[in-house]
Amino acid sequence: MKTVLRSLLLLFVMLSQLAAQDFKKLDTFIEKGMKDWQMPGFSVAIVKNDSVIYAKGFGVTELGKEGKVDENTLFVIASLSKAFTTASIARLVDQGKLKWDDPVIKYLPDFQMYDPWVTKEISIRDLVTHRSGLVTFSGDILWLGSNYDTKEVLRRSRYLKPVSSFRTKYGYSNLMYTAAGAVLEAVIDTSWQDYIKENFFKPLGMKRSVTSITELQKSSNIAKAYKMDSGKLSVIKYYSVDAVAPAAGINSSAIEMAQWIRLQLGKGKYEGKRIFSERQSAEMWMNHFAIGNGAIGLGWFADYYKGKRVLSHGGGMPGMVSNVTLVPEEKFGFVLLSNLENSMTSAVRSYIMDLMLGLEEKDYNTEMLKRFNAGMERRQKEFDRRDSIRVKNTTPSLPLEKYTGIYEDKMYGKAEVSVKDGSLFLQFLPSKEFRGELKHYHYDTFTIDWADQFLTKGWVKFEMDFNADIEKFTIEVPNSPDFVFTELEFIKEK
Repeated sequence: MKTVLRSLLLLFVMLSQLAAQDFKKLDTFIEKGMKDWQMPGFSVAIVKNDSVIYAKGFGVTELGKEGKVDENTLFVIASLSKAFTTASIARLVDQGKLKWDDPVIKYLPDFQMYDPWVTKEISIRDLVTHRSGLVTFSGDILWLGSNYDTKEVLRRSRYLKPVSSFRTKYGYSNLMYTAAGAVLEAVIDTSWQDYIKENFFKPLGMKRSVTSITELQKSSNIAKAYKMDSGKLSVIKYYSVDAVAPAAGINSSAIEMAQWIRLQLGKGKYEGKRIFSERQSAEMWMNHFAIGNGAIGLGWFADYYKGKRVLSHGGGMPGMVSNVTLVPEEKFGFVLLSNLENSMTSAVRSYIMDLMLGLEEKDYNTEMLKRFNAGMERRQKEFDRRDSIRVKNTTPSLPLEKYTGIYEDKMYGKAEVSVKDGSLFLQFLPSKEFRGELKHYHYDTFTIDWADQFLTKGWVKFEMDFNADIEKFTIEVPNSPDFVFTELEFIKEK
């Protein structure tokens, strides 16, 4: 018996030493990545067999300041919030208060899609599986940086034209998740925010996690958001996402998200407490809609890695990128949080997957940095191409004052074109930060360099009627990160 115990103890020590050695390699990989990607701050937590086996921060919360990122540092987790929304609905399904396939209008009678038939047929399940027929990011311009509340955002979404037939193609939609949150609020007697805090944050011990930017800014140990511009890093502001909180509203830390991972891997159970049923866990992880070689669950994307089924979701907001990955078969999962928009999270994700599965070590930083830089080069080539096709030595068809006035897009709202210091100036009225000087490109097309650091260079084209009066303008931003500007058609008020 003593011999067996000694053997088991020796095996435990050997495994512990191996784990320590592996995590030293992970430290080295991430530290190298911080330099390669010029990442200001990064935080990681790994769960295995219902225990947090690794939790660590790298870099600083703000460049030039002393604050170090650790496992408790708060980041914007953005779309990782979506799985909290589906888990909330799952609880209500457990309680018999609604069903996944209930029509949305059963709970939101005023909810409308562009097509009346879709309005009648669209279900809660459709909302959270990105199969509404809308193009990816359709309507996001309604909420980021705007003064619209949730009710107004959802009211205006009825004007979004679909690009595919209902339930036939994938189109990632924050607005549909916002509608799912509105369904939740129609059933419960509190807000989405309070429901998340009471039913998830509280039982999971997520004491520092919050559901708004206002709360985040009042907290301590928070990561600033950064943007890279011409090789230089600069802080950018946090954007309020209160209007679409069920899609992107949560801010959390690696160690607290590790508790969320424990709940997920526990199939709805956390430290002996049942929060949602195992049946609903299976429902959320099930393949509901095919996308490429993978599928969409309810708040999760399902895929395979080296033969292992993987559930994951990424999150992105200006200056922040995050990821949660689960490998239920191997009883492990992890969270990655960062405060600069690039592909470092993808590199670290692949490295941790290989590490945890005992696969050969690879230099994913170098590989993915090449891909990322190639993407940046393609973006610059598009700008260069547009410069090359510009017709030189043209002038606007009309005096600049003829272009000024109030314009309105039925879905988005109003914008104003004025003359400032001899140049045209465009201001989106619901979104104060969406503004910029219009510089003549050719004929009646102008470029816009947005005041908002998040937006990239765009083109604004004015059109006139047969009386030579300006009638409307449209916008194209070819490298727009999250907005579909081509959805907009601003008609001039008479």
